[in-house]
Amino acid sequence: MLRGFFAPQNQPNLMVEAARAQPALWRVIVGMVICLLTYVLGLLAYFYAMSHLIGTKFEAVWTADPQTSGPSLTLILLGSFVTMLVGPFFVAWLLHDRSPWSLFGPLRQMHRQFWVAVAVFSALATLSALIPTDFALVRSLGLKEWLLLLPLALGLIAIQTGAEELLFRGYIQSQLAARFKSPIIWAVLPSVLFGLAHFAPEEHGSAAWYLVLATGVFGLCAADLTHRFGTIGPAWGFHFANNVMAMLAVSLPGALGGLALYHLPIAANDAEAMVPLILRDIAVTIVIWLGIRFALIWRENAHR
Repeated sequence: MLRGFFAPQNQPNLMVEAARAQPALWRVIVGMVICLLTYVLGLLAYFYAMSHLIGTKFEAVWTADPQTSGPSLTLILLGSFVTMLVGPFFVAWLLHDRSPWSLFGPLRQMHRQFWVAVAVFSALATLSALIPTDFALVRSLGLKEWLLLLPLALGLIAIQTGAEELLFRGYIQSQLAARFKSPIIWAVLPSVLFGLAHFAPEEHGSAAWYLVLATGVFGLCAADLTHRFGTIGPAWGFHFANNVMAMLAVSLPGALGGLALYHLPIAANDAEAMVPLILRDIAVTIVIWLGIRFALIWRENAHR
């Protein structure tokens, strides 16, 4: 089993094979620029549409203090990630002569791997939650309101995490892997970009770089799972379950914490309190990555 853990994938990686149709580096660079532009333009269109559909309520939500804005702002922000889906789909077809669906990997396989990752995360994250902390949780939403919002929140988190995985692992990673053999390029580079995309010093203060480190480590784990198992399913399931825990169960007060049942009694920019939590999360991320890898390899061996 341990030998199998480090063994490469037995079958060809169909995501990378599809990317080899047009693997030139200039196409990837142009594609990333197009993805960024379509995302920015999509955000402008999305918020313009929301301001007209909701009217004065949108302005009230958008200008409210994020610490006390409640679920509305979080729902609006999560919904905006649908605009991130446009770029990868478009450039896959326009620049790389590949089906947009190839960015997911084989769909049936992706679906199964997604749920394995969710199950492993749920089990291991539940165990990690038993580790005592010095913080007493603060109730954020009433149980009835939380349950009513839960289906919509789960759907939006699936879109948010799926869009990020589609861009960073489905598109950028697979295209770089089709052109370069070194994981320093196809795994580390997208993970660095993924980490930097979460850099928010205005929100996290001096802890911002620690958050970049944490998201970069997650990116490396997601890159490994995607390359080893040939779909974005494991990384997406990992990402989805992580964000469900971090946004819907226990969250920090703020723009993305409005849907949480409980809040931590600390501010996002409180570096003294945040840094130990972030370092703990990095350790838990690595353990869960190992668990997902073992579970998927066990499943592969069991179905041979």
